Amino acid sequence: MKLLQILFLILAVLIQLQVVNASETSETAQINTVIYAGEALLVPGQLPKKAVIITIADGRILKTQSNQPKPVPSGLDTNNVPAFIDLSCCFVMPGFIDVQTHLQSGPGSPPWHVRMTELTDADFTLKVMINARNTLQAGFTSIRDMGHSGRSVFSVHDAIEKGRIEGPRMQVAGEVIRPTGGELRSWLRPEIEPLYQVSAVCDGPYDCKRAVRAQAAQGATTIKVVTKQDLGPHSTSQFDLMELIAIREAGHDLGLKVTASAFSTPSINLPLKAGFDGVVHGTYVDDETLKLFHNKDAIYIPTLLAARVVREMAENAALSVSDAWRKENMAIYHGMVGSFRRALKAGVKIAFGTDAGWRPHGGNAEQMVQMVELGMSPGEVLNSATLTAAAAMGWDDKVGSLIAGKFADIVATRISPLDDINTVMSPVFVMKNGKTIRQEIPQ
Repeated sequence: MKLLQILFLILAVLIQLQVVNASETSETAQINTVIYAGEALLVPGQLPKKAVIITIADGRILKTQSNQPKPVPSGLDTNNVPAFIDLSCCFVMPGFIDVQTHLQSGPGSPPWHVRMTELTDADFTLKVMINARNTLQAGFTSIRDMGHSGRSVFSVHDAIEKGRIEGPRMQVAGEVIRPTGGELRSWLRPEIEPLYQVSAVCDGPYDCKRAVRAQAAQGATTIKVVTKQDLGPHSTSQFDLMELIAIREAGHDLGLKVTASAFSTPSINLPLKAGFDGVVHGTYVDDETLKLFHNKDAIYIPTLLAARVVREMAENAALSVSDAWRKENMAIYHGMVGSFRRALKAGVKIAFGTDAGWRPHGGNAEQMVQMVELGMSPGEVLNSATLTAAAAMGWDDKVGSLIAGKFADIVATRISPLDDINTVMSPVFVMKNGKTIRQEIPQ
């Protein structure tokens, strides 16, 4: 009996110490910034709050208070606040997230074989730095780079993490996982190609586990797998089920999300059956696809903006291309739009991903407008580009909403996107990790 009393006493002391430590942490946190927002969407999916004070300490949200009078900077009851930002004119929301980008790419990029044989890592690094900065300036405070060659994106990612250059918080996939002779060949002679990407090419379950581990060893923080064989609706998956299960197991063992790049229905459904976390593009879904998304709790990432560009190219009479090429690309556009609408109606989780590089980096928000045009409500679009996108990255405990403990990643517009979604294309304030990146509101 005495032993039990002693154990209860020890437990009570430990709980009290935890409460004291938590209180001390809150009281001693260095408050860097106080923001006053006229209106704020603190948690996408919930109603926005009026007259909100957001207190930021050490790059994270310390607390939020709604229905508050506008504070006078000199009278703020805080620990020596160095910055007061008045956004009383604006609508404030979490930083946007794009989970499907390619920072090495962009309109006017040279053909793949030229990029592989003539451009250096230094060339790519400069391009990636510029694209990353433009993306952040547009309000996208977190992104995934979903496939690149060489070290450039890894290097830029590391420099951003260390605060040496400006750019969004990033996950990077490295080389995409694909089989020998697969869809994403580099258009090089076969004896030359392995010199560039041998670590990402795999065949069979054990070799595919090696490929995942190899990408992680090079710095990959997420895994992308190309399952599509071509751009048509019916082709089978490049990998078989056992290979895909092995890839998923290897990725999850390393704590990494695993995403498939898929167009045809079989190439979408098979990775979902294998337990993948999500599918990007997803051009041609069917009823089974929608059930799999629900049953596997997977996330759909339709790249609608890229599909729009493809449609524009197909409609451009000045391009010297075949009628078959135009027909295939129009089919891709209509297939993805139809699949998006079906998934939306079925209640599938949809995360925001643009395949940025088809349009200039920094123009990512155009897809938010497009999604509303295709039937999503503005509130659903904001949720897709914040909370759902954060979940797709496994970062829903870090970003995606403005609640205590999360990074102070903030975007503001003059007009509420809930009233006019077009306003997301022209943010007037951007903050990442508590640091002001863009400010067009006079203080």
